[in-house]
Amino acid sequence: MKKILSMLAVAGFVALTAGMRPVQAGGVYDGIAPGSSILGVRAGFSGIVGANVAYDYSLARVWKGSFTIGGQVGYMWNGHNWSDTYNGVKTVYRNNDHYLDFKVRTTYRFSVVVPAWEVYGGVGIGGGIALFTGKEKVNVDGTNYRVENRHGSRGFFSGAFIVGSSYYFSESVGVNLEFDLGAWEQSWVNLGLNFKF
Repeated sequence: MKKILSMLAVAGFVALTAGMRPVQAGGVYDGIAPGSSILGVRAGFSGIVGANVAYDYSLARVWKGSFTIGGQVGYMWNGHNWSDTYNGVKTVYRNNDHYLDFKVRTTYRFSVVVPAWEVYGGVGIGGGIALFTGKEKVNVDGTNYRVENRHGSRGFFSGAFIVGSSYYFSESVGVNLEFDLGAWEQSWVNLGLNFKF
């Protein structure tokens, strides 16, 4: 996770120092132009950790914002380690769950106060695959009595209500906070960078 956060920080620093013209506040903001795109790269938190990449394409301007359609791919990991002792018999459990998530998403994005600050909401729907491994080790009086390994996979449905906000330091790069409220197999709190092009 530290590597993911470090890479996001470096990418943001490079983009911000590349001499891009800053966004000017004021004026009328009509949303991103139809045909424009937003690429979001984020780290996910909240009980399950991971990373995801989202792509949104602006279809049309409506009122003070824009409708987009796109997709999202994410990887999440969740690990559990615990032990239980009963009558001198200690059992140690270790589980690792890996999730690969694919979604189609649509959002409506608009400016709250200035063009640099954008809020949005939308929905996503899709699915994915979960891979899990586990180990159960039974220890009696300091000696391993039994070790059992488990593994498997399953498919899952994935849906989410999306609420987010972005602040753009330049015309094309901004910081992004997004909440994906839906399936258990995804990170609910996502923080990263957005790139407009």
